[in-house]
Amino acid sequence: MKNLLLALAFLFSSVVIAQNPMTQNMDDPKLEKEAKELTQKYNDQLGLTGKQVLLFETKVEEHLINAKKIRNSNLQTKEKIAELKLNYANESKDMGDILTKPQLDLYKKLKPEYQPIDPVVVKKAPNKI
Repeated sequence: MKNLLLALAFLFSSVVIAQNPMTQNMDDPKLEKEAKELTQKYNDQLGLTGKQVLLFETKVEEHLINAKKIRNSNLQTKEKIAELKLNYANESKDMGDILTKPQLDLYKKLKPEYQPIDPVVVKKAPNKI
């Protein structure tokens, strides 16, 4: 019995201290603030529960970080665009685990207005004269 309690205590403590690998490598206060602001905008329309707010904000921040990593990568422009579109779609898919069906439907309608995909900036090489 003592071993069972010890094992359960260890299991629960490891879950509590676990960190998300996406966010632990890139601590960006701007993205954290943007995630909070986006969550508040969506919450005004979706009426999220307390638990949903926390999960939603975390998921938004994860995808913002992923988008920043894609934009800063050495991928070709077409590859960046494809990866950004995939990240955008995955975010919507992930929200299906957090939101109710009516909330998810409204989220998908609001997302293009609240989170449009910014264009990929192509850096040009300097002109040689």
